[in-house]
Amino acid sequence: MLEWLDGVAPAGPVWLMGFSQGGAMVTQLLRLAPERFSAFVCLSGFSVPGELPGDAALETLRPPLFWGRDPADPVIPQSAIERTAAWLPAHTTLTTHQYSGVYHSISREEIDDIVAFLQTTR
Repeated sequence: MLEWLDGVAPAGPVWLMGFSQGGAMVTQLLRLAPERFSAFVCLSGFSVPGELPGDAALETLRPPLFWGRDPADPVIPQSAIERTAAWLPAHTTLTTHQYSGVYHSISREEIDDIVAFLQTTR
């Protein structure tokens, strides 16, 4: 992804959004190159354990990140949720929403919240 972005010239801010494992990719790109992106959206996703090169910079940069999920998501392990819930507030300017009854999916309410979040990051 980073190599691909090197080959294109974005016309404006680059926001990342991913669902489930795509959410894990969002948090990885956040940790590898936080300065390359304007905002991050992680839907029913998680952070991967371990230290990465951008982690220290994130404590200062604290980029905006939206994390939406259902607390009863049957797919993402509780250990990944706990790790992510501890890591994100220490490294991002976190907006978090929970959507009961969505399970491992995305709701219309969540989409509306994402739109509102991205409008604040311009």
